Amino acid sequence: MRRVKESLHVIADGNQNPKMFYRGGNWFHVVSIIDGWREIHNWWDYGGETYFYIVSAHNFGVYELCRNEKSSIWYLTGIFD
Repeated sequence: MRRVKESLHVIADGNQNPKMFYRGGNWFHVVSIIDGWREIHNWWDYGGETYFYIVSAHNFGVYELCRNEKSSIWYLTGIFD
């Protein structure tokens, strides 16, 4: 997996699961969520949680996305080759 850190515009469903994301001038439709987990930060450092998702997109790519609970900012954090 290639590590990156790019902020993304993401459209999520009511449960905050990613449905589409915009990268490089294109919208990518999430076909399935392969895996998901959350990381809890120390309350004295940050106090929030970050949610991670491994998703497959309509272009057959597999991506790691994450959403910070406090800021609600989405990031692309990995691309599987």
